Amino acid sequence: MKKLFFALQFGLFIAFNFFLLMTGFQVVSSDTSMKRLSYRVPEYNFKEEFNPEFQRFNTMKKLVSYCDSLYMEKSSADANINYASAYPDLVSSVIKERFYHGYSVYGFNDNFIAMLIEKLSIHGLSAIVIPDDILKYPYAACSQQSIVMMELLKEKGFNTRKVGFQGKKYGHFGFEVYYNGTWHFYDPNMEPDNAVLNAYNKPGIAFLAAHPAILLQAYKQFPKEKVLDLFPNYFYGQANSFAAPRAIVFHKVTKFLSYTLWSFFLLAFIWARRKYKKLSRELVGAKRIYLPRIQPGISPLQYPSYSSHGA
Repeated sequence: MKKLFFALQFGLFIAFNFFLLMTGFQVVSSDTSMKRLSYRVPEYNFKEEFNPEFQRFNTMKKLVSYCDSLYMEKSSADANINYASAYPDLVSSVIKERFYHGYSVYGFNDNFIAMLIEKLSIHGLSAIVIPDDILKYPYAACSQQSIVMMELLKEKGFNTRKVGFQGKKYGHFGFEVYYNGTWHFYDPNMEPDNAVLNAYNKPGIAFLAAHPAILLQAYKQFPKEKVLDLFPNYFYGQANSFAAPRAIVFHKVTKFLSYTLWSFFLLAFIWARRKYKKLSRELVGAKRIYLPRIQPGISPLQYPSYSSHGA
């Protein structure tokens, strides 16, 4: 048992130092491009509606404030503007310029626990779903752009629901917003032609899937094969629920552990160290030979020999 606790405290000491070092790197690192070894940052293709100046909207609070200011300008210029339809369209145009396509993921500098677990288990676990963390980057995937826009609109009182797509070759992620008595489809990542969709009152995905000619016209910048593989194969998420409920819990827990896990290993090391010392004292006590105490003024020769007892 003593050897077991010696090995345990040694392992815990190594783990404590490793996680303390990783936490220290997170605290001092501000470079959001330092993701992981061999990570390649997505590059802008100069085809999407991307505005680098919009990176200053790096929190949901700032993004909401900017969208509100744009709407106030529009409503001041047009007293007959319809808030229910105009505000989602306005937010959609901002999101298109805020991001270009590419997955933002956690790495060594912001949530190394999620990154390590992903390496040991399921691919994609470190893809960011927390809106404020997504906004730290100029790029975001279809699901991430939709999550930011959905959460913004929910904050403004709109009903939203996820729309997922899973074709034979391709996957995708969009969402719908409910206003004026019906659902309306939005896709900030693949950026369909707004003029085409507005001509049909910004229809829901069910209408678009039933009219492939309109789909192809709206997504004319993509191959026909991809459009027809993706969009007819859709499914809905629950209305007004977070689009990735398990992922956001996982990310919040792992972010917390990325800054605190070292302390748990420290406490475990202290416990194992005390157990080891206690076992060491008990073993020494069990092996110790106790001799009779010599009384002051009495010669050791006057003590009887244990070997002579019973003679």
